[in-house]
Amino acid sequence: MKPFDRARFRKALDRARNQMRQRSPVVLDEQITKLLDSLQPKPPERLVIKSAGRIMFLRKDEIDWIEAADNYVRLHVGTDSHLLRETLGALESRLDSSKFLRIHRSTVVNIDRMKELQPWFHGDYVVILQDGTRLNLSRTYRDRVIELLGEIF
Repeated sequence: MKPFDRARFRKALDRARNQMRQRSPVVLDEQITKLLDSLQPKPPERLVIKSAGRIMFLRKDEIDWIEAADNYVRLHVGTDSHLLRETLGALESRLDSSKFLRIHRSTVVNIDRMKELQPWFHGDYVVILQDGTRLNLSRTYRDRVIELLGEIF
């Protein structure tokens, strides 16, 4: 409590140090990890999109795939597509990396929408989505897909 003097502060500091020494390092590490996890902000599950004078809220898991268009991205949601003023890299950092995968420098795909991989020329592959859309998987991003799919590849 304020105001405090030097002796009172030193006594409180010594008490805290003694408590820290008595605890095992493993328990303390677990407590610090839990605290840090609770402080991390959770990314919102929806994207806000302005389109034709309307503001729409789009759930991230509804997105089939995303393509870059200069400083914009086009979100493909079923038969609809929405233009968002954001770079692909910035949007990708806001998406869950366990659900969305970059397969080309200009394409990110929802893993749950992938249906098939077909070999193409020179180590490239074609990703076929559930709706029949065909997207190129370049050699640059192939290793990440192999890591995700494991030994199947």
